[in-house]
Amino acid sequence: MLEKKFKPDLIVVGSNTPSLLLKQITKKSKIVGVFPPLKEATKNTRSCTIAILATKSVIESNALKNYIKKNVPKKIKVIKINTSLLVELVELGKFIYNKNLCKQKIKTILSKPFLNNSVDVATLSSTHLPFLLPMLKQVFPYITFVDPADIVANQVSKTLNAKKSKANSIRIFTSGNVGVFQKQLFKLGIKNKVRSL
Repeated sequence: MLEKKFKPDLIVVGSNTPSLLLKQITKKSKIVGVFPPLKEATKNTRSCTIAILATKSVIESNALKNYIKKNVPKKIKVIKINTSLLVELVELGKFIYNKNLCKQKIKTILSKPFLNNSVDVATLSSTHLPFLLPMLKQVFPYITFVDPADIVANQVSKTLNAKKSKANSIRIFTSGNVGVFQKQLFKLGIKNKVRSL
């Protein structure tokens, strides 16, 4: 549908959930998925224990289970943590308006699993979580948080360098409330017009 309607040079599936659950689709050359950066996490861990921070649907999926098997050596312990409540904070714009609440929730949700398992590296396996990164680092300065954004940006750059874009434009669409989303983007310095999908 997106290819027919908008004819993009490239489609980035900006979420771990559909990228993992629809892995076959992201194998197409015009589609780039966002996946938990497990190889980077395993390279950085000293305790041999990493955490995957993701939504409930990803944490409970067989797709993630299989992805871990393929990308993590057996000597590395993987802790899966449901961070759906943190994702919700981002969706509601709380990371902009109520940072103290965000820090409190981060501490409540992550302290026990991090400490009980000697986690020293955690993957931001939801594209919402990087918005909380400054607060995550403040609450847990001893944890290395790995964001897949650089991997995706490099993949996009590599793919598009071979074929320069004719359109050279960004269009933003939402299936939610256009006014609310526009306001939140404006607070982040993004002034592009938001359209309803």
